[in-house]
Amino acid sequence: MQQVVIIGAGMGGLAAALRLQAHGFDVTVLEKQPRPGGRSSVIEECGFRVDTGPTILVMKDAFEDTYRAIGENLNERVEFVRLDPNYRIYYHDDTHLDLYSDPAKLAEEVERVAPGSGAQLARFMADSAAKYALGMAFVERNYTQITDLANPVALRRLLQTRAYQNLYRQVARAFGGSDKLAKAFSFHSMFLGLSPFEALAMYSLITYADLALGMWYPLGGIYRIVEDMLHLAQQMGVTVRTNAPVEQICIEAGRVRGVRLASGEEVPADIVVSNADLPYTYRHLVAPEHRRSYPDARLERMDYACSGYLLYLGVDRTYPHLQHQALYFSEDYRANLDAIFRTRTLPDAPSFHLNVPTVTDPSLAPPGHSLLYVLAPMPNLTAGIDWEAAAPVVREKLLAQLERIVDPDIREHIVWERDYRPTDFLHDFNAAHGTAFGSLSHGFFQSAYFRPHNKAPDVDGLYFVGQGTYPGIGLPMVHISSRLVTERILEEWS
Repeated sequence: MQQVVIIGAGMGGLAAALRLQAHGFDVTVLEKQPRPGGRSSVIEECGFRVDTGPTILVMKDAFEDTYRAIGENLNERVEFVRLDPNYRIYYHDDTHLDLYSDPAKLAEEVERVAPGSGAQLARFMADSAAKYALGMAFVERNYTQITDLANPVALRRLLQTRAYQNLYRQVARAFGGSDKLAKAFSFHSMFLGLSPFEALAMYSLITYADLALGMWYPLGGIYRIVEDMLHLAQQMGVTVRTNAPVEQICIEAGRVRGVRLASGEEVPADIVVSNADLPYTYRHLVAPEHRRSYPDARLERMDYACSGYLLYLGVDRTYPHLQHQALYFSEDYRANLDAIFRTRTLPDAPSFHLNVPTVTDPSLAPPGHSLLYVLAPMPNLTAGIDWEAAAPVVREKLLAQLERIVDPDIREHIVWERDYRPTDFLHDFNAAHGTAFGSLSHGFFQSAYFRPHNKAPDVDGLYFVGQGTYPGIGLPMVHISSRLVTERILEEWS
């Protein structure tokens, strides 16, 4: 039986472990942290249970496919609630817009914000559906050569959908120049580490996936899925070791032989799959002579995604007027994004994602309490920001907005609090430059064929899974990544 070591117990690593074990490999997962999950971890303190990373699911079929691959049914093991609306959008002028999955309700909302935009919405969704169909054709496949991406059929579809244009400008035109609707229907690229003012219009496919396929919340939080995957791993015979940081991938004659832990212990393996941050893996776990295709100079030239500041609050009140998920857009949205992506400075007025999971799942907090999760995108650590000094400043700005949106007296009702900073992403997950959503941004030349492949070009037996390889950033993408790397390994090792 061939021995597989997976470095990192993030969602992608666990999914790959289950798939490979089901195909007869002997799999060991080695995790640096005391708790598996990677960015999809959890904090449990003082009666509160908060997901530290992703908070909801889109493209649930990608998760279901992982379970089907091992003969299980996700929906029989985890209980899901569909959110509707998906988000409430708060604007700086105290107006708001609810993004419903129900087309009729959504049309009413956009008409309320921008009269006459209902018909524009229908055309936008149809156009986004075409981009989704085009994009998924490139998402759900492995790549071996450039013609897998660049071919006449793909070029024709790219031109037909105008997916090569600028995302924000295309969305703004679709809604007759309405800035409010342009923001509401283009922000999704932020979750790929891209400013909508710089992203390709192709990424309106994410907006389509959210609205047409729905957003889902697993009762107990996202970590409930991690817990279930760990339970399945135990049942299937996967070995999962925590507090086991890998120090080096052992390579002899151009082939992996296993890994060496920070403790000095060596774990032999025929195959190593890294779910650790891909730039970190190449830079710190693979000796330079074995990564001629990815020397330090190439890694430094890559485009890295943004980071984020997260504030977790336990409050001794409930708020029936809130939705499960919301976004707040600052008045000068472009200046906010330019600070993150261009000047790499601390934003004067941060926009943010607000998640209040206790609206749907009161079990996450003590009775009569609420749990608030606030995520403000921030520059990554190349900005040189001193986060010991900056964190209190950002916290104050966020609380000032929560006083407007949630409760003017919210400060008096905070009974539990934690924050998470770009430096924590670097320390806890070895995330290059403290990136929050995934390390490598999704510009054209870091997507599909051009994204680092899931098979190392210079080392036999070394593979990658997770956000650093294709398809890329996001929980559905890392589940698809687990299928793609498993297919690659089966082709080469069966």
